[in-house]
Amino acid sequence: RSAGGDLLIAGNIRLHPRVSIVTTVYDRVDCLAHCIRSVRRQRFCDYEHIVVSDAPPPDVVSRIGTLVHSFNDERISYINLHERHNNWGIAPAAEGLRRTRGEYVAFLSDDNGYTPEHLATLVGVLDQYPELGFAYSSCRYAGRLVLRHPVPAPARIDLGQPMFRRELFTRHLDDDLPFQMMAWDWALIDSFVQRGVRWRHVDVASFVFRLARYPQLMVRA
Repeated sequence: RSAGGDLLIAGNIRLHPRVSIVTTVYDRVDCLAHCIRSVRRQRFCDYEHIVVSDAPPPDVVSRIGTLVHSFNDERISYINLHERHNNWGIAPAAEGLRRTRGEYVAFLSDDNGYTPEHLATLVGVLDQYPELGFAYSSCRYAGRLVLRHPVPAPARIDLGQPMFRRELFTRHLDDDLPFQMMAWDWALIDSFVQRGVRWRHVDVASFVFRLARYPQLMVRA
């Protein structure tokens, strides 16, 4: 488990969102701005957005805090870890996971984003099929191709694509991300698949890997 973090911006603790989005940020404040804007454009609005930084220098913490404040959105909170981990985003993602309050959970790195229908599409599938543990979209991948593989496999799915039922992490992983490898995102997905968790692919390219490669999708204001 991580060393914990300080809740610097609390958002509205009275919210009981259906979806929790955990965004790990690695000192890239400009990327984070576009990431948050893509979330705020969602047609589905019943979410909380938890931003977690990996103990960057104080000036970066200040810039992230100023950015989050600038949106004046009670759905967004900001946590900064007590110490730097540099472990491929695992520690900040795990800290964010433990703070989630939603029925569903998604992970979104600071340099990625969503098209406006992303959350609505996946929530709709999980609501319709309660036997599923997660559903995932297709992925616009770095301006080069679309990942639309119907079966999860290494290098064929990114962690930003799935939406998971929150209960999976309690039942199978003790509310933690017990991985220590670069490809931990695949290890997480595979750990659920190997436990017999059911899933469904939705061929809508609504997750955007490397949002900066798609200037037509970036919101400037």
